[in-house]
Order: sequence, then structure tokens, then C-alpha cells
Amino acid sequence: MEDKEKVGRLLHKAVGIGLDGVDFVTKLGFATVCREYNGIGPEFFPPTLRAKVTEWLGLFEPAALIHDLRNYQSDGMRHAFNYANYEFFANCRKCAAAEYRWWSWRRYRAYAIAKVLYDFVSGDPGWRAWMDCYEKTHKQN
Repeated sequence: MEDKEKVGRLLHKAVGIGLDGVDFVTKLGFATVCREYNGIGPEFFPPTLRAKVTEWLGLFEPAALIHDLRNYQSDGMRHAFNYANYEFFANCRKCAAAEYRWWSWRRYRAYAIAKVLYDFVSGDPGWRAWMDCYEKTHKQN
């Protein structure tokens, strides 16, 4: 994604919410973050589908940004994969809590969606994306 303004807003929001992994992302450099963040969904999704999913699930975009950069740094190991996915799940819940008050049914709906997203990223599609990133990074080196 080359939309530097949007990436800047997402980083600012991630800091404001207190998402885990922001320090990791900022150490990579803004240019890298802009280049590697692709919205919500794995790189093997068509860009039009990722754009639509990102629109529908925009609440979770700050968490997805951090998750994309964890994938970018994939080491091909299951432990780091599990860590990145749990961090994503926890960050999605933080996004929901920041957006909706505790008494709102919307918060709990967002928590349920966060669990569905976690199941996706921690399952076979997520592993495929993790390994695709690992292979892409190691082919460049």
C-alpha cells in the first residue's frame, strides 16, 4: 500500500489504542510499513477482495497493519507464527474495546468477529500467507 497518509493514521490509531507490536513496526521504518501493508487479507487474495474485506472490517485495520509486518518478518517457524496470530487477536479485541463501550452489543459482536479472524489467520490460509512471506523474503536475500 502506498497510501502514506492512511498508514500514518493507522499507526497513530494503533499507538492511541495501545496495540502490542507498534514498537516493532516503527523500528522497520515508515517506507517499509507503507510498502508491506496491504489491507486486511493475505497477499494471495485478489486486491479487489482485500479492498472489500478491509472496507467491511476497517475497525481492525490497525491490528492488521501490525500483523502484516509480522508476516513480512516471517522466519518460517511455527512459534513466531503463533505469536503473531495471538497478538493480532488481542489487538483486534483492543480495537473493539476502544471503539465500543462495554455495554454495547457491538463490542461483543466485534469480539466474535475477532475470533473468526483469529481462526482464519491461525489456520491453513494463515500458514500459507506466513510461508509465502518467508519464501518471498528469503528469495530476495
